[in-house]
Amino acid sequence: MLSNDYYYNATTKKVIAVFGSIFNDITIGRLDADGNRAIEKVPLSYAPHERYLTLLNGEQTVDRPAIILPRMTFEITSLTADPEKRLNRLNTSIQCAGNNMYSAWQSAPYEMEITLRIMSRGHDEALQIIEQIFPFFNPTYTITVKGMEGPDSKTDLPITLTGSNIEDSYAGAYESSRRLIIYTLTFNLPIKYMLPVDDLGVGGENGGIIKSVHSEILQCGTGEFMSAVHVRTRYADATIDDHEVVCVLGALPYEETDPIWDERP
Repeated sequence: MLSNDYYYNATTKKVIAVFGSIFNDITIGRLDADGNRAIEKVPLSYAPHERYLTLLNGEQTVDRPAIILPRMTFEITSLTADPEKRLNRLNTSIQCAGNNMYSAWQSAPYEMEITLRIMSRGHDEALQIIEQIFPFFNPTYTITVKGMEGPDSKTDLPITLTGSNIEDSYAGAYESSRRLIIYTLTFNLPIKYMLPVDDLGVGGENGGIIKSVHSEILQCGTGEFMSAVHVRTRYADATIDDHEVVCVLGALPYEETDPIWDERP
């Protein structure tokens, strides 16, 4: 029904990769028996946290090894249209990537909510992670994403921390219960979905060039001709490498048979 050939801009995948890259270098310090602090990297994965809760609460076997804590998981929890940021969908922009030129249609704005969960056995480890995140989101952390709105585009992606919650629970029987602390952080970020871009070829040779524009000025009320403005390229066979433009103010009414271009020397 949409009459489109197959295309896939991988926009959501790019945003998820960018979001995950912000938190993939968080570490914690653990003291050993000698009082030395060992630095460990906190695992991060894109997955529903219920998956890990099932593994944590289940019986550990050879086929189901123990889950190492602390760890972080994140997932998309909502994706809604953003009508306040919507612009005319017929707007286009010309972009250059190398020698090629592209025509990109106006993107469709959406709001994405991503939930990051921090799971830990103790408060100290969880707080180490939290204090490496909160100072950067005050409340927004902005990162630039390439290629979201066309091959040569650079889009600022403001990621806003909108909420946080803590859950301290115990799993299992009273005598053998295991403590589990979960910090839930909610983030909101804009995302823009694009239609397929039109390849205009090397130097825009496939895109066509507007070579002549004639605007007539009519008298209000009577509609009688008063004057005209004519903007044109100097030569009829102008290419994108010709940058000479002729602007004629107070021109006469345009007739299709009028010779309007200069002859090439």
